[in-house]
Formats: sequence, structure tokens, C-alpha cells
Amino acid sequence: MLANYGLDTLRFAKPVAIGDSIQVRLTCKRKIDRNKKDANGNGQGVVAWDVEVKNQHGELVASYDILTLVAKKG
Repeated sequence: MLANYGLDTLRFAKPVAIGDSIQVRLTCKRKIDRNKKDANGNGQGVVAWDVEVKNQHGELVASYDILTLVAKKG
């Protein structure tokens, strides 16, 4: 991963209190080829992740999409 590229559709479903535990699950939604190369000639792409944050009771407390800029394997 080269960088966080963006954050979309953030939704807070429930509050998180001091002492709560949280668990985060990321699921790859899609991969996007940027058809561009960096200064070294390496390709780049964007990966969109679906993120779910749950508390210790398994209740959804937040959800969002995060985009990451990644280097492609040569």
C-alpha cells in the first residue's frame, strides 16, 4: 500500500464508550487499474475496501469505504 486515497460513505451507527473493545473487518470490494506509472515505471492501482467496525457485543458501530493506492507487482 502506498497511501490512503479516500474515505466514502462513513456512517456511525452506535456510540463507542471508554472500555469498549472494537473489531474491524475489511473486505475487498473492487480493484481499479489507474493505467499510470510512478517515476520508477511501476504501475499503480486503487483498491476499494468495505469496512465494518463492531463492538464487543457484535453490534455494528461504524461502516465506511476506504480507498487505498497500491503498487502493482511487476
